[in-house]
Amino acid sequence: MGILKFRLPFIALVPVILVMFVMSCKQKKIILKSPPHYNFSEVFEHKLDLKLKEISGLAWDTKKDEFIAHYDEAGKLFFLDRENKAIKSEYVFGGKGDYEDIALVGDVPYILKSDGVITKFIKDTANKAYGEEVGKLTIAGPNDFEAMYYDSTRKALVVICKNCEIDDKTSVSAFAFYLDSIGFDNKPLYRIDAKAIEAMSPKKTSKFQPSGAAIHPVLNKLFIISSASNLLVIADLNGKPESVYTLSKKLFPQPEGIAFKSKGDMYISNEGVNARGNILRFIYKP
Repeated sequence: MGILKFRLPFIALVPVILVMFVMSCKQKKIILKSPPHYNFSEVFEHKLDLKLKEISGLAWDTKKDEFIAHYDEAGKLFFLDRENKAIKSEYVFGGKGDYEDIALVGDVPYILKSDGVITKFIKDTANKAYGEEVGKLTIAGPNDFEAMYYDSTRKALVVICKNCEIDDKTSVSAFAFYLDSIGFDNKPLYRIDAKAIEAMSPKKTSKFQPSGAAIHPVLNKLFIISSASNLLVIADLNGKPESVYTLSKKLFPQPEGIAFKSKGDMYISNEGVNARGNILRFIYKP
């Protein structure tokens, strides 16, 4: 009887113990929010040609009404149809390399390599294309760059560090390349507060490592994507973070490029992860 008296209370507690165990293991549900004027649940996807499986940078040419993209590992520039994103033409401008982002100055493309080299894309009257190296950031390294955008108010291309020796865990530096004057300024244009981003982030993430950036044409804010930490950061034009949004892995498997049309529609390119690369369109709603 003593054994029976011991077993009955224990068996009666088993369901309670199981419920408590399940509750303790259940993860907290996180609701992913969309940035103002956009809805991540309303997305238009364009799958890309296999030649662009490793699409990195993306830009929109308002004058020529077309998208421009490039491949991560080769010096090739692709011009895409504005509607279906099919390749209209492609040009070789350089050899093999680690090409990371693209920005337009007027209608001239500039391409960033991971080592801080900026190449200008040139196409002559005979339709022959080539690349001309116009600048290289010469700060102490090693350094790694993936994000570049054009700031018309500063008349400069701005390059943002992914991993730079000058930075620690609390900051991310940006450098300006002035096309018509001094070229690269080796003194940081601004520093992004990585701790502020961490504090604003809806959930704990890995280190903030910018992989693409562009200025919003309507809001005049800087939009920065980080593929490594699955974040979209909205900042002012001096890099001060104002809001942070989580990018779901399902929708954004590897976001590398970001561009805007003049009325605010946002386009984010993803490298192919066990699939084709794509471009996602999000309509701007005033």
